[in-house]
Amino acid sequence: MLDKNPLKPRIGAHKSITGSIDLAVDRGMKSSCECIQIFTRPPRRWNIGKDTLLPSKVNDFIIKSLAANYYDTAIHLPYLPNLASPNDELFERSVQVLIEEINTANLLQCPYVVTHLGSPKNQNIQFAIKRVASALNKALENLSSSVKILLENSTSKRKIWGRKIEHIEAILSYVEEEKSIGMCFDTAHAFSSGYDISSIEGLNEVVDSIFTHLGKDKLNLVHINDSKGNLGSGIDHHEHIGKGFIGNECFRELMQNRRYKEIPMILETPKDNEKSDFFNLELLRTFRAEITH
Repeated sequence: MLDKNPLKPRIGAHKSITGSIDLAVDRGMKSSCECIQIFTRPPRRWNIGKDTLLPSKVNDFIIKSLAANYYDTAIHLPYLPNLASPNDELFERSVQVLIEEINTANLLQCPYVVTHLGSPKNQNIQFAIKRVASALNKALENLSSSVKILLENSTSKRKIWGRKIEHIEAILSYVEEEKSIGMCFDTAHAFSSGYDISSIEGLNEVVDSIFTHLGKDKLNLVHINDSKGNLGSGIDHHEHIGKGFIGNECFRELMQNRRYKEIPMILETPKDNEKSDFFNLELLRTFRAEITH
């Protein structure tokens, strides 16, 4: 049976805001993106640029996003914040950045803010669970917002923290505004963490586990990346679709199975040149156009 709605799932890529935040929309359209993800500040800096959120630039971003039908844009937290940090000063600064990004998402009319789970350093997993939950509770305490914070599954060669779906489930059990929290599922991180999603059966088994532990309404975004690291390696190096150890079957299933049709999917694959995103998206569109289940 042919897919009656070929524009779902919506597929896109992470785009730069260099020059002006609204240019991220232009870059998305040039790459044939149907949705985008952005940083609102340099990923390895704490502060937003002084001109980034000027009213004129915000207005241009909103107008262009509406024209491009980019209604589910995700803002990704920069890399410096650590919501699991045992260092109180770093923890409080990280929470403040999360609050700022939620406010920015409201301003830009973006529904999602994506965050990594951070590192508890020498503390244990239970500390990390409660620390991240505390950060989320602090961030949401005085905010009236429809923005959803998406927790991204992690991978690491050194530590198990953040690699398991159950870790996100445990965080949610301590969050007071649990309805404001969802999950961003990163395929490369999952595979590198030991979830064998290289087969159709393996992918659907992992998603079944997410639905069981978190709920069907919690899987709100997918980072759709192949992996340069092999299964369980803990290596966080993304690869072009079909060029890594995950292979094509996982991504074909994500494009074709109706259970994924409402979930936006964002490439974080290598940007070897300005056409890299376009070629990855074209391959995904080829999969999407094939006969579905």
